[in-house]
Amino acid sequence: MKHHNSVFHQILKFLPRHRFQSTVDRHQGDYRIRTLSCWDQLVVLLFAQLSRRQSLRDLVESFNSKRSHHYHLGTRKISRSSLVDANSKRPAAIFMETFYYLLELTRMHLSKSDANDMVRLIDSTTFDLN
Repeated sequence: MKHHNSVFHQILKFLPRHRFQSTVDRHQGDYRIRTLSCWDQLVVLLFAQLSRRQSLRDLVESFNSKRSHHYHLGTRKISRSSLVDANSKRPAAIFMETFYYLLELTRMHLSKSDANDMVRLIDSTTFDLN
């Protein structure tokens, strides 16, 4: 069967994996981690935001139900307890740097006024994950 990239996979292509990994290494985000890497956490949290999941249990069940896509996203099955631990113990600076990197990529393709409006839109959103 021929493989077709999902839309989610195409969105993740905008973030080079090696760039994200260098940020993780700089902040030691994967230090002494056995199951849920920072990349897995990022993919899961993006999935949660884009699919509007209402709870961690809902997120884990929905994400794990699409196991055939995990290989192509560079992730694997997750557990709720690992996700809770990662969300509470990982440095937020990893994801903040990633956000600013993607923001700069976007700003290069927009006019200055559109870029400023985009930042206000992003800043006004809320992220309910628990």
